[in-house]
Amino acid sequence: MSNFSTWVKTSHTVKFGAVGILVLLLLIPTYMIQGLISERQSQSQNVINEISSKWGYDQTIAGPIINIPYKDVVASQNDKGQTIYTNTISTMHFLPEQLDINGDVKTELKHRSIYDAVVYSTELNIKGCFNKIAIEKLGIAAENVLWEKAYVSLNIPDLRGINKRVVLNWNGDTLEMNPGIDDNDILVSSGNKYTSYDNYDRSAVETVPVKNSGNGSSGLSAKVNVKDASSIDFSMTLDLNGSSSLYFIPIGKETNVTLKSAYKTPSFDGAFITDSNVVNDKGFDANWKVLNLNRNFPQEWTNSAYNINEAAFGVNLLIPVDHYQKSMRSAKYAIMFILLTFLVFLFTEILNGFKIHPVQYLLVGLALIIFYTLLLSISEQLGFTTAYLLSSAAIILLISLYSKTIFKENRLMALLAGILIILYGFLFVILRSEDYALLIGSVGLFIVLCVIMYLSRKIKWYGDDVNEQLG
Repeated sequence: MSNFSTWVKTSHTVKFGAVGILVLLLLIPTYMIQGLISERQSQSQNVINEISSKWGYDQTIAGPIINIPYKDVVASQNDKGQTIYTNTISTMHFLPEQLDINGDVKTELKHRSIYDAVVYSTELNIKGCFNKIAIEKLGIAAENVLWEKAYVSLNIPDLRGINKRVVLNWNGDTLEMNPGIDDNDILVSSGNKYTSYDNYDRSAVETVPVKNSGNGSSGLSAKVNVKDASSIDFSMTLDLNGSSSLYFIPIGKETNVTLKSAYKTPSFDGAFITDSNVVNDKGFDANWKVLNLNRNFPQEWTNSAYNINEAAFGVNLLIPVDHYQKSMRSAKYAIMFILLTFLVFLFTEILNGFKIHPVQYLLVGLALIIFYTLLLSISEQLGFTTAYLLSSAAIILLISLYSKTIFKENRLMALLAGILIILYGFLFVILRSEDYALLIGSVGLFIVLCVIMYLSRKIKWYGDDVNEQLG
């Protein structure tokens, strides 16, 4: 028993095994930290949604679109296998030949407690033209068309964002646009509520269109006379509020969208990239040009035959620093930091003849975990970069001073502090260089592994005394 006790105390294998168990145990608070970051991010998103609900959600504009109801006969089979013909009302949809949209987006940062949300107001000048309505392309008999019920629609997800009356200039006539659209074929029927502030899934807010459900899409409409018109010119001005993003659907045979803003950190996103864009300290100026050949739906169809939402494009107005995302990314490197720091203590212990108690390893590990709570809480107040510098400096100082009580040497304390500075600096570079994070991380870990293999080359793993190992 005496020999076994001595072997346990002197065996490097046992020491590495004990430290490995400590590393695994420290994974528990690491996952708790990640859960805390997710909780704070969710709380931030709730505040953003609350602000958006009063100002206006993200907006996706589609229109104007000509909609013409017609009589239709639908064949179906009953339980006995008999064919039953039902008279119903369907809708034809016709898209413009040319669509031009110009807008000036004015942004504002709304604050609630420690959280921020980007909202905007924009004045969109919309103009274009339709060709003569050709119902023969859809195979609809002229006697079945309800020309008197034709209307033009402009789909807007959140009508609460409209600031002024919308007046449509329609072939020289002035028409007042009214809320509500009779069909639910084109877009979602209510305002968007995104699920994630950084990269929300737009498909999550789309609904399956229900033919003639009685619940129209969210938007504006006006009765129009299109039966005998050889062509139709239109124009309107839309004064609109929204938040986070502004998107458009290219319904024109040729669609041109031009946006400008003083906002400095836009993200151009969606199904189509910009034809040209300029982003500088004065803001951004972007232009999109989309042809009907670039999208997956025609200029005319009936009912809900096509999902035009997939062609949406536009701009996301991003908050410059997303500290939650970066805090989460840094927390995923926690296991690497704990393991590398413990290895430094292990090799210092083995190569210099010190005896470090497992409790001391545990305290150092907890200090490394506390770094992430400091980073999260300070970044909410001062931003990520400042929080990272303050948190890492505090932890490096704490562990270095604690190591002085273990090693009793300033040289070893300074060596440990230098290694920790390199580790935290290495992580900061990875977090700042998203495009090259994998490359930098892989090369860095390779170098660390080379150093560890070099330092461990003379260690005898079967419990010989330290002096013999070093000799």
